[in-house]
Amino acid sequence: MIPIPAIDLKDGRVVRLLQGDFKEETVYSEVPHEVAKGFEDDGAERIHIVDLDGALRGKPKNIKCVEEIIKRVKTPLQVGGGIRDIKSAKEYFNIGARWVILGTKACLDKGFLKEAVREFGDKAIIGIDARDGLVSTDGWTKVTDHKAIDLAREVEAAGGKTIIYTDISRDGALKGPSLKEIKILSLAVKIDVIASGGISAAHDILNLLTLKQKNITGVIIGKALYEKKITMKEALAACLSEKTTHAG
Repeated sequence: MIPIPAIDLKDGRVVRLLQGDFKEETVYSEVPHEVAKGFEDDGAERIHIVDLDGALRGKPKNIKCVEEIIKRVKTPLQVGGGIRDIKSAKEYFNIGARWVILGTKACLDKGFLKEAVREFGDKAIIGIDARDGLVSTDGWTKVTDHKAIDLAREVEAAGGKTIIYTDISRDGALKGPSLKEIKILSLAVKIDVIASGGISAAHDILNLLTLKQKNITGVIIGKALYEKKITMKEALAACLSEKTTHAG
């Protein structure tokens, strides 16, 4: 498992929302590429980028900002937020993104899900954002009646290789991840799962490791890094304990 620092973009700035609420915004930087460079310098193996404006409006809005980050760092990026057609995904690949994260459209349209997986293979990551176990879409502003666990199985059946599972109630709340839900979801599929939401300190990463699910391959960390509850180096050390344990 690797720690993946998150950069959420809104109006070209680095922000964090509380539980996906656009009214609960904290601005952490006016210069996103400097934040990305800091994560890279601290050893990040990949960086998670979300275009919040894009997620809300249904098409990428901060692509120039993402492009500037890509120019400034060598660390591979996974980028999401408002990518709801093949063309938008290709635009991100063209500027150098390593992976694209497909959320709303992939969740609502099985045809698009299959097309994207066929087109991009393991470079397409499917973002499953859930509130009370039900999939949320459109920048987390709408809750569907679709169960997250069912969507995870559909992604696997379509040939998808990786999902990001976010419990919205934990996101930005620094209350720890939803261990029970993450375990249930990771047991339901064999594909890779990246856990997101709630990391507050190194012990939360260690708690994820105690689930002993080898397909939980990454954990996204956001607010805890910005609030200095944990450093990238501490997160890397916590994840490294997994390798030490397995080696023993």
